[in-house]
Order: sequence, then C-alpha cells, then structure tokens
Amino acid sequence: MIIMTESRIGRNTPVLIASSVETILLTGAFLAGTATMLNDNFPIKATWMAALLSSHLSLAILSGLGAVLLFAISYLSNRKDLFYLSAITALFVGLAAGGGLAFYATYNYMFSYLMALSFILAIICSTGCIAYSV
Repeated sequence: MIIMTESRIGRNTPVLIASSVETILLTGAFLAGTATMLNDNFPIKATWMAALLSSHLSLAILSGLGAVLLFAISYLSNRKDLFYLSAITALFVGLAAGGGLAFYATYNYMFSYLMALSFILAIICSTGCIAYSV
C-alpha cells in the first residue's frame, strides 16, 4: 500500500492534472467548432450537423467548468504565475462563450472568429499552466 504524502504529490500536481484536462477539452471544442463551421450551414437542417454542433457545445461547456476548476486549484497552489495564467484562461473561455452565444443569436461570422481566437488564446494559456506546473 502506497501512502500519498505532500512530498510525493506536490502542490503543483493538481494544477498539472487540471490544466492537462482543460487543454484537451479546449482543443476538442476548438476542433469540433472548426469542423462545425467548415461543414454546416446555418441554420441547422440535418441531423449530422446538429450532432457536430452538439459535440462542440458540450466540449465548450465542459471547458468552461474546467476553466473555473483550474482557476480554483491554481489559487490554492499559492503560485502567482499559475494563478494569473489560469485567470487569463478563464477570461478567454468566457470571451469564447460570449462570442459563441452572439454568433448563434445573429449568425454574424465575426463573432465566430472572436470565439475561435479566444479558444486559441485559452489553449495557449492552459498549456502555459502545464509548462509552469511541471
């Protein structure tokens, strides 16, 4: 039986795990969103289009929850660099959500570009959390 102690786990390990999961979710949401924009016609008329959009929305919601979790865990780690990177990640995920909601309401493709750029910047910041927590 292995007993996990502070010396074995470390205070950055939860941040490493949360930022790794967040990066995977953000990348999945970005790829599903890109596939949605390249293959769908808005408004949605086919079942496969709805499934593609639904996967994008599901991954985006999960990445929003993951960004909040990463922010909370990085706050508890007492590392300012991880805290700032996770705060910026959460900010960009929120900006992506706002752009996505505005796009769905107006079908103005500029909001789609805002969403894509925000996802890319959030991926960069969450990858930075991985690099700094290693």
